[in-house]
Amino acid sequence: MPLLVRPTTSGDRLVLAGAAIVLTCSAIGFVNAFTMGHAMPGGHHVRSAASDPLHGMPLSQMPEMYVAGIGLLLVVLGAAMPRGTRPAPSAERGRRRSVVAVIGTLALTIDISKTSTLGFVIPGMREEYGLEAGTASLLAVFGLAGTATGAVLFGVFADRFGRRTSYLLATLGFTATSMCGTMPTFGGNLVMCLLMGVAVGGLAPLLITLLTDVMGGPSRGSVVVALSVVATAVGYLVAAGTALWLEPIFGWRVLWLIGAPTGLVLVLLTPWVPNWTAQRVPAAPVAQVQVRAFSGGVQRAYALLIGLLTFGLTTWVPSLARLSGVPVATANLLLTVASLIMVPCAVLMMFGYRRFGPTRIAVGMALATAAVLLALTLSGAVSALSWVGALALVAALFSVNTMAAVFLPIAADLAAPSGRGRTTGTVSLFNRIGGLCGPLLLAGLISSTSDVLVAVALLALLCAIAAWHIGRRHRLARAEAAKAEALVH
Repeated sequence: MPLLVRPTTSGDRLVLAGAAIVLTCSAIGFVNAFTMGHAMPGGHHVRSAASDPLHGMPLSQMPEMYVAGIGLLLVVLGAAMPRGTRPAPSAERGRRRSVVAVIGTLALTIDISKTSTLGFVIPGMREEYGLEAGTASLLAVFGLAGTATGAVLFGVFADRFGRRTSYLLATLGFTATSMCGTMPTFGGNLVMCLLMGVAVGGLAPLLITLLTDVMGGPSRGSVVVALSVVATAVGYLVAAGTALWLEPIFGWRVLWLIGAPTGLVLVLLTPWVPNWTAQRVPAAPVAQVQVRAFSGGVQRAYALLIGLLTFGLTTWVPSLARLSGVPVATANLLLTVASLIMVPCAVLMMFGYRRFGPTRIAVGMALATAAVLLALTLSGAVSALSWVGALALVAALFSVNTMAAVFLPIAADLAAPSGRGRTTGTVSLFNRIGGLCGPLLLAGLISSTSDVLVAVALLALLCAIAAWHIGRRHRLARAEAAKAEALVH
């Protein structure tokens, strides 16, 4: 029963009605943003370098925003209503694998691009509202807090309501909150960024869970890792390209508003997303032991460290490049090239994952990152040559982003099907908590590129230790399960 095509129960009809309301309101809000007058009541209008920039609207002129919230509540109520049985993944895996792989990768790309947009929005927002750097950083704090909340909520939704219904709810939330591009105040932007973060934070672990469900056989983990790396690289390029081409014309607000048409595309793909729940996926004894062994504190610590590294470096690399004497344009070019290199590296990651396994890949990447950064720093090359320091920063960011792209697929691959949604959601939660702490942890070191690189190297070593311990526990759990099955038979 493809949701949004043939509703057969009262819950399905309620979901369909709510989705129609959200999409209609989002379309109205998107059109109004580009057709409203050039001045707000009270004369609040800020000129910029753009020829005809977008600007905020009074909340009284945006009733569609509140109606869209009602539509989302209807979708939640409809999803919570009981439905009939759903087919297990094996019944749909063969004919839907390629389609779901394309949809999942596309959705993950858009999801990552929206998170990356934060860095491009803040400069224009600071100029319009006259914000200090510390105040503007609250936007990232609220957004990451929302993603942490969404990771937990949608981890539960995916197992209870089904993958398709949860996907629809996340994409509708993503689409509706794009109206934050017309918020008149910075406080309004904070609230909407928090709500958008809930949808975005829920979509990423949900998509990894979905791809892991669909990709069967021994190549499952390696394929999902490759798709995740590609989505991470392309997502950053989409964010950078949107800022490069559209922001000079329409201003920073267009970077939020563009979420409406892209979200609509994701919603229209909903009928092709499988809708099984965890209860419909049989869990073997081996899987049950695996999830008990792999869901402990070490796994969460590993996710936390990855979050510290990723968001800490992403926040401060441009500032460090400027302090090192490297032009901002050159630093942006290096980051773009690094993102492009990640795409062919996805193929290498896939074969390495298949050959060495998930935890060895994680340990190897972390050790390689630490070794390269320590070698460059201790040799004095970073302090002597500014371009060496910039290249080291880009290399560190490239490695950390790749590690961030593979840690969630590894968790999903090793988790039991009966609790995969909750496992990926919990891991994503701790990753976001690390993201909240990362910029603050590295903030005191931004005066020195060498100090930052040493700190990143030490954190990478901790990641390697955590990944090794996780792999050891996983191997012991498999051996224990094998003995238990031998005794039963």
